Amino acid sequence: MKRHQVWIGIMLLCGGVAQAEVRVEVPQDFRILTVSDGKLQDDRHAVLADGEQQLLVRYEGVIPSRNSSDNDRQIRSEPQVIRYEARGLQLKLQAAVPTDENGMERYAKAPAMSLQGAGQPVAAVQDELAIKGMQIGMDWPARLAEYNRGAGKAALMTAAATATAPGETQTASVPANELERQLQQLFLQADPELRKRFIGWAVPRL
Repeated sequence: MKRHQVWIGIMLLCGGVAQAEVRVEVPQDFRILTVSDGKLQDDRHAVLADGEQQLLVRYEGVIPSRNSSDNDRQIRSEPQVIRYEARGLQLKLQAAVPTDENGMERYAKAPAMSLQGAGQPVAAVQDELAIKGMQIGMDWPARLAEYNRGAGKAALMTAAATATAPGETQTASVPANELERQLQQLFLQADPELRKRFIGWAVPRL
């Protein structure tokens, strides 16, 4: 395992592995509330790191008013957590939303979403993030982090902490894809001199 870790580090530092990214776009009637590891460009576009990630998405349909004296009515679903794994793709959220008012209301109660990249379906797991009360001013990153501490079916697969007796050492196993992601981030943060020192340390250990 140590040899594997060092080899990944060398490949990164020598430029053999470029850090790619995943770009996500959602349809007009949807909004990206937050993502697990990345940044929002606007309500409908986000850039995420490669690997296993999450989107927190909400359907926000608008029913036009029937006359000038009424306001348009907005229909919102509960936030949906979508977990997927992809590398270097441009993903698009797919959803078959009805166009009639009754159909939109039914969809908002049970929204079904999928992802597509390079013209092919991308495996994803969807789960509702139940919110009680007002959602105005909600800290969505905090709510997603809270969801991941639970047992939701779309939670990120992270190493679970286990209790240890006094004097025992707990060793957490890190998945290979998570280890690679961490090394990529460290590589981007390192200056040229630090990269050279790391190569000098790692090469003899290969």
